[in-house]
Amino acid sequence: MTMIRNQPDIREGWDAVSRAYQERLGWPSDRLAWGVRCPFEDELGLLGDVTGTDALVLGCGGGQDIAALSKMGATKIIGVDVSTKRLDHARDLLLAENVLQITRLVRGTVEDLAVIDSRSVDIAISVHALNYVERADLCFSETYRVLRTGGVFAFSVQHPADASTRDESPFGFEKPYFDVEHEWPWDNLAEDVRFRSYYRTIADWFELLTNAGFVVERLLEPRPSDDNAWLETGWGQMDDYDKYATVPGTLILGARKPSVQDAA
Repeated sequence: MTMIRNQPDIREGWDAVSRAYQERLGWPSDRLAWGVRCPFEDELGLLGDVTGTDALVLGCGGGQDIAALSKMGATKIIGVDVSTKRLDHARDLLLAENVLQITRLVRGTVEDLAVIDSRSVDIAISVHALNYVERADLCFSETYRVLRTGGVFAFSVQHPADASTRDESPFGFEKPYFDVEHEWPWDNLAEDVRFRSYYRTIADWFELLTNAGFVVERLLEPRPSDDNAWLETGWGQMDDYDKYATVPGTLILGARKPSVQDAA
């Protein structure tokens, strides 16, 4: 008899690994980082001038992206995350960074943003979080709803080519590029904790955005930067980064909620 395992619970998974993740890996909070060894936002310029904006972070994790947005000039920021433990870390970090007073932290899924008013934010971002979202279509339609006209939505995910290929040279394929769902354990952070990721193709992400009503303005597959500061965060050894010279590690898309004139 074949035993059927239950689908991993994303909330339980992130609660289980949250402390080890922050202690061993973490994430920059001084500048908005889209991915490991990616150029930072101040180099890529997907968001434009953030000064005075209301911002939303989908999958805000430990709060580092919120802190970075505040340093860029955002004056009100909402962070949504499914994990209580990650939000606890975010609260502590933002208090220490003197950002908590302009932040609203929400525990919930990014597929349902009912607690956020329609047309209430100028910018929405997500950094390497949407690979864990099963119903990305619901997430995008909700993001479209809460953005003001002309609002920017930018996000990064693990590049599907990186997710499909081995980490060892010569980096050949180990799963079909078109297989979306992938279940895996995060063994080095916790015991017996499984995650399910959704590695959509570039075309899938593009279609999800346009179906939600967005106009896609940027699609980036950044070459690895020479900044080795990532090694200090625990994200691998120098040899691990050889892959990024062959296969892109991060996919970034920038989109906008169009005005009626744009749609016409």
